[in-house]
Amino acid sequence: MTSPTGLRWRVALPVGRIFALAVLFLAAYSWASPENRPAVMGALAVCVVGAAVELRATTEQWKWRLAGLALIGASGVAMVALDPGTPGLLAAGLAVSVCLVRLPPLPGFVAAGVIASATIGAGLLRGGPATIPPIVAACGGFGILGLILAGVRARADTAERLLASEKAAREATAEAERYAERQRLAREIHDILAHTLSAQAVQLEGARLALEKAGAQEDPVLARAAKAVEAAQRLARDGLTETRRAVHSLRGEERDLPKTLRELAETAGAAYRQDGQARPLGPQASLTFERIVQEGLTNARKHAPGAPVTVTMTYGGERDRVEVHNGAPTGGGPVLGNTGGGYGLAGMRERAALIGGALTTGADGEGYRICLTIPRSGS
Repeated sequence: MTSPTGLRWRVALPVGRIFALAVLFLAAYSWASPENRPAVMGALAVCVVGAAVELRATTEQWKWRLAGLALIGASGVAMVALDPGTPGLLAAGLAVSVCLVRLPPLPGFVAAGVIASATIGAGLLRGGPATIPPIVAACGGFGILGLILAGVRARADTAERLLASEKAAREATAEAERYAERQRLAREIHDILAHTLSAQAVQLEGARLALEKAGAQEDPVLARAAKAVEAAQRLARDGLTETRRAVHSLRGEERDLPKTLRELAETAGAAYRQDGQARPLGPQASLTFERIVQEGLTNARKHAPGAPVTVTMTYGGERDRVEVHNGAPTGGGPVLGNTGGGYGLAGMRERAALIGGALTTGADGEGYRICLTIPRSGS
C-alpha cells in the first residue's frame, strides 16, 4: 500500500528529472557560444549518462547513485569552466539538491559540498571573484531545496512504513482470529461428533455381539440384522476416522499426503502414481487433496463400476496437482448408486476455491477425469 504523499513523490521525481534535463539541454544549446558549443554538448552528454546511472540505481545501490551524481556535477562544473553563459550552474545545483535527497546523510552532505566547492572554484577560475557571490547563492539555494525535498521524502517513507506496519498488524490479528476459530471448531467437533461416533461404534459392537449370542448364524433374519449392524459399525468407524482427520487439519497438523492417497487408492482398487518430489502442502491443502481423491474414487465406483482408475499426484515447480481418472465402465464392480454423503462437484469446487486452486472435471474419451490444481502460493 502506497500513501498519497508517497505516490505523488514517485510520480513527481522522474517527471521532474526529465523536465530538468530538457530545460538544461535547451539552455545549453541556446546560451553556449558557437566555439564552445561542441564541448558544452559533450559535457551535457556526460550529464545525461550520469542521470541515467543515478536513475537506475536502487536505494541499496547508493554508491552507483553517487557515481551518477558525480558525473552530473562534473558536467556542470565543466560547463561553468568552459563558458559562464551556459547553464552549468543549473546542472551543478541540481546535483547538489539530488545528493541531499537521494543519498544517505553523510555521503550526501560530503558529495554536495564537493560539487558546490568545485563549482565555486570553476567560476573563480573563469570569471574571477565577482562570480563567487551568485554561485554561492545558487548552490546554497539548491542545497536548501534539497533539504526541503529530503524532509518531504522522509515523511512519505515514514507514512508508507506506518501503513505497512498497520497492514501487517491487521493481517496478524485476522490470522490469530482465524486460528482461534479453527481451534474452537476442532474442540467442538472432537467433543461432540467424535465422542458421539465413538459411543455409537461401541453400542453397535454390543448389538453385534448380542445378535451373535441370539443365534444370528442360524436365523436368516438375525443374520441380515447382524450384517446391517456391522455395516453401520463400519460407517461409524470410518466417520470417526474422517472426523479425526478434520480435527487434525483444523489444528494445523498435516498428514503424510502421498501415503494417505496411496492408501485410498489401494482401498478402492485403483492405481497410484506420483510425479515429482513430495513436499508439505499445508494442512488445508492436504486435506482438500485427500477429499477430492475420496470423492473422485467414490464417483468412479458409482458411475463406472469395474473401470480402471488411476490416481496421479504431481508435485510441480509452480503448481501441484492431483488427478483421478477412470476409464469406461465394464460392469465388473459394485454399483454404489445410493451411498449418499458425497461432496459433489459443487462441494469440490468450493474446497478448491478456499485454497486458491482450480478444479476441472469432464469426460475424457470414454472415461472421466477430476483434476485439482493449486499454485505453490496457494498452499
